[in-house]
Amino acid sequence: MIKLNSYYYDYKMLSPLTISFHTWDFMENLIVEMKYQNFTGLGESAPFKLITNDSREEAVKELKKLQRLNLNPEVDSLAELHQLLDSKSIQSPSLRAAIDFAYHDILGQVKGVPCYQLYSEHAYTVPNSVTVFIKKNEEETINEAIRIISLYPDLKVMKIKLSGKDDVERCSAIRHAVNKDIAYVLDANQGFDDPEESVHTLNKIIKILGKVILIEQPCPKDDLSKMKHVKDNIKGSMIFADESATDIKSVEKIIHEQAADGVNIKLQKCGGIYPAKKIADLCCQAGLKIMTGQMIEGPIATTASVHFAVSTQNMVITDLDMDLDLEKHINNSADFKNGLRIPKNTPGFGLSFNKAEIKHLQDKGILRLSKVC
Repeated sequence: MIKLNSYYYDYKMLSPLTISFHTWDFMENLIVEMKYQNFTGLGESAPFKLITNDSREEAVKELKKLQRLNLNPEVDSLAELHQLLDSKSIQSPSLRAAIDFAYHDILGQVKGVPCYQLYSEHAYTVPNSVTVFIKKNEEETINEAIRIISLYPDLKVMKIKLSGKDDVERCSAIRHAVNKDIAYVLDANQGFDDPEESVHTLNKIIKILGKVILIEQPCPKDDLSKMKHVKDNIKGSMIFADESATDIKSVEKIIHEQAADGVNIKLQKCGGIYPAKKIADLCCQAGLKIMTGQMIEGPIATTASVHFAVSTQNMVITDLDMDLDLEKHINNSADFKNGLRIPKNTPGFGLSFNKAEIKHLQDKGILRLSKVC
């Protein structure tokens, strides 16, 4: 029998994070703590209604159905965990992800291996991007790009958020500020309704930046024909579905419509590592590349995504940087070295609460961590 505890997790961002259609001041998540005998597994839910189609309130409501799980990690598989979640009618994908993470953590500990070794003997090497979010003006944008390069001089890939306006000028300013031979990823977050305008603007930006590995979700998520038009007419880069790809059915549709060169698999959207592996296998069979990104996630969910990424073939890049500006309050979270996210080689995820640092951050008003149930 497994017991679950849960905590509201609110972390004040270093500065507001802005994409084309939303701004965050706080990371407002949910931590799930799973107890089995002497083992403790941790998971994190990062819901955002417009993307994951669930809210924290909805996740908490469903979590109350799951105070105890009639599972034995020594014999019961991840498939059986997800069957149990189905039987309890758990609809929140981010809650399913948090529970999936915690169960992976327990399984790794029971077997005495890092979670990635549940799938792959060796960890694959995958470059990780760090993001320049949309700022109020060009000066703030330049300062943010310089700050990132100063913090991470070995950075291999920089990601730039687009807005659908003033993008050429912003990317040009970043390129001159960085003044370094690195690659880029562009993320439009559905910012272009007109696919012709998207093609025109993106081709211009590719020429300015030089090496653009891929471009995420240029057009509205529900109009695959527009994304396909961009994919068929872009020069020197790949188009990846992000908001259009929520679960295996949506990815099957993307493949059928030949709407993208690749898919951004976000574990919060699809419900955890177990379903993400099924999507990754489907993409591999269809000849699509994959990347893994994240929502506004802390070190627990980020570490889970790192273990998924380094155990998965066909992974072009990881976009796992949301925890990098946070004070270290979770022990043994995944490292960021030489432009790579690197998991610890400890059983499970190797994570634990740094209680002293958590109290310090709570006293400063940066972190709120309170028990739910």
